Amino acid sequence: MKESRFLIIPKSNNFRDIINVKEITNELKKKGHDCITLTSQISDKNLEFILEEEKFNYVFRVNNGKPEKVNKNIRFISWISDISKIDECLHNYNENDLIYTLKKNPSDNKKLKINQMLGAASYFKNIPKISHYESVTKNDQPFQQIDISLISNYTKIDLFNGSIEIINEANIKNLERHKYFHKLLNNLEDKYITEVYSLINYSNLSKFKNVKYKGEINNFNYFFEIFRRSKFNILFESEFLDFNTNFFNILLVEGTLIFNDKLLNKIEHYLDLDEDSSNYFLNYNNPESFKSNISNYIDNFNERIQMGKKSSKLISKKHLYKNRIEQLIKDLD
Repeated sequence: MKESRFLIIPKSNNFRDIINVKEITNELKKKGHDCITLTSQISDKNLEFILEEEKFNYVFRVNNGKPEKVNKNIRFISWISDISKIDECLHNYNENDLIYTLKKNPSDNKKLKINQMLGAASYFKNIPKISHYESVTKNDQPFQQIDISLISNYTKIDLFNGSIEIINEANIKNLERHKYFHKLLNNLEDKYITEVYSLINYSNLSKFKNVKYKGEINNFNYFFEIFRRSKFNILFESEFLDFNTNFFNILLVEGTLIFNDKLLNKIEHYLDLDEDSSNYFLNYNNPESFKSNISNYIDNFNERIQMGKKSSKLISKKHLYKNRIEQLIKDLD
């Protein structure tokens, strides 16, 4: 692929969305491409104006579609949650464009290139992993003082996006997720120290006093600290991995990840696992299987760290943004 000029547009101005597109930008630059990266989403009209005034070979737009008036010589790349997100503008795409979806696309559209692409781990050189703390874990794992943690992906961007209908729908989904989360917790014993990082406080759903809501995390490095300090990291997603999923970063630092079977069925093929999934993370399909996993592994640091080491190697090999850009360039050729 010859050196090209990319315009890259994030999902929003949330710091995690900016970090995601910066990762993409850095990997493209390593391959010799010129990139202009915006710091927020823009309207179709403003995007059309930019493309009239500036010369770009490619546009990479997150969670939004292709405007009507785009020069056919500019190849458009949309990365969206679900193909239904851009149903109304699918006719704007041509055979040279590329659409990526988080949720595997069942469509048999033969005219358009529609592939699945998940997020990836945010790679930092020499990022501390749980095994780096092994020398201080001999004494009852003092650094892992959180039994269970949950970090919600529901942010202020979702709450203040200007559409009452979308806000209400997102609020309902978020509430239902927390209700089910507390159903899982309420089936456990009350001894587990649980921390929830969430925009909205749902502590009234818990029957235990040791479930603490901590509010949103606004420091990216602190996410990794929670992943390392938690004996179990619960994933919030169920239908597909969000753009800002913690899935890959939890595994990168050798954290123990637990999530539902329904999600595993949707992403297992894409993950390209070298071994059975039980060697990398834990799954549940009901409150009883969730309880069983917690009780079986809560006091077994050695098994958790062995699982974590395998997971981290898998992520470093196959699920960094370097791998996603290699996929992108291959798909564009």
